[in-house]
Amino acid sequence: MVHSLWQVIDNSKLFAYLIILSKLVQSILVMSKLGGKVIAAFATFIAVLTYLAIGAAIFQAIEQEHEIEQREEYDQQLNLLLDKVDPVFHDELKAPCHMIEILEANPNNTAQWDFVNSVIFCLTIVTTIGYGATYPVTDEGRGFCIFFALIGIPLFMACLAVYAQHTANLIRWIMKKLGLTNGLEDEQTEKMQQLITAAFCLTVILTFSGYLSYKENWDYSDSVYFTFISFTTIGFGDLYPSSNTTDFHIIFICFLILGLISLGTVIEAQTTNFGNLLRTISSSCDCLCKNRCFGGDRVPVDE
Repeated sequence: MVHSLWQVIDNSKLFAYLIILSKLVQSILVMSKLGGKVIAAFATFIAVLTYLAIGAAIFQAIEQEHEIEQREEYDQQLNLLLDKVDPVFHDELKAPCHMIEILEANPNNTAQWDFVNSVIFCLTIVTTIGYGATYPVTDEGRGFCIFFALIGIPLFMACLAVYAQHTANLIRWIMKKLGLTNGLEDEQTEKMQQLITAAFCLTVILTFSGYLSYKENWDYSDSVYFTFISFTTIGFGDLYPSSNTTDFHIIFICFLILGLISLGTVIEAQTTNFGNLLRTISSSCDCLCKNRCFGGDRVPVDE
């Protein structure tokens, strides 16, 4: 009896393994049908990362040397000034000089053109955010910035469009798996998908805002403002994070890309809705104009 019971257990395990295997094969078949799209999306993502890395390395090579020279020149001028002043007044003299250094974007204690900061700078170019916190000051850097933007902006926009479409498809697939689309018409399904996408986008905004508020000691309203200005690529630059750790930069880049994709999907949907609304209004005005001018009848032609 024990042997029979053990055999039943083994058979049930085998049956469960077969079900899992069948699901895995089914998933592989689905992925194989979408293989071209998946490979294209992955290749686009790798192309953007490679382009950002190459651009960051070039900007670093061009601008970092100039930054070091500026810092050395600033230190020399400050030391010459301090030599001519009584040591009692050194602290009073350094404080306003340090403020001038920050306000005039002169070199400070933190390097602006290390590799990670250069990657973020390149990302602000291709996303057209342009905070203005970091910018090239050499003629070579400015010239390369123009060239980099001409290729990088369309490349990133193409990548953004691909992943926005994949995000929409993923949300639609989840809706079907959860049975949310049962009994709904296509128009109702589209509306529900837009609501879920907007909720996901709002979650990303609020989460990133909370993280910025914690790391930067900002008011939560300021964090929400900065996040929205960033995700919409407005990028005023009146607020900018001061954290300079690698972990912060990685989280910042991930949230920025995720926010651009989610909010871009929402804006695209709203653009379609406004376009449909304008076409409806235009058609209604056209019909109203015809009815008033011609009474809805055919205009008689004088012989």
